[in-house]
Amino acid sequence: MNTEDIVAIEQLMALYGHTVDADDQSMFAEVFTEDAVFDARPSGWGLLEGREAIAAWFALGKPPHPPSHQMTNCHVYRQDNETRVRSKWLFINRKSGSLVSGDYNDVVVRTASGWRIKHRCFLVRYPEVYQTTGPNGAPDQA
Repeated sequence: MNTEDIVAIEQLMALYGHTVDADDQSMFAEVFTEDAVFDARPSGWGLLEGREAIAAWFALGKPPHPPSHQMTNCHVYRQDNETRVRSKWLFINRKSGSLVSGDYNDVVVRTASGWRIKHRCFLVRYPEVYQTTGPNGAPDQA
C-alpha cells in the first residue's frame, strides 16, 4: 500500500459523512461496494447487507439519524491480507445535547472505480448506555 492509496482511502472515509448526510442517495455507489455490509449489531442497531439496504436506512432522514456525521482519527493499515481502516465518529444527541461517540472498523477494497467500503462495523463507545432503536432499527435521534 502506497501513500496514494492511503490518501484515497482517507478521502473515501471523509466522503462517507457527506454521503449519508446528503438529501439524496446518489453518492452511495462512490462509498460502498454493491455487496457491502454495515454491521451495527455491537450497538444494537442490527445488520444491513447490500448497498441498497444501507442507502435505504439512511434515506429515513434526520431524524431518526443525527443531523451530521463526523469522522476523525483515521488509521489505514493492512491485516490478514486485507486493507482496514479504524476511525472515530461523533455526533450530538438531539434529545439531550450530549456527545455520542464510537468507532468505525472497516474493510476497504480497491475496485475498478476506486476504493470502497466492503464491511463497516459500527460501535458506540460513549455513552455506554444509549437508546439505539428507532423506526426500522434506525437510531432514535428525534
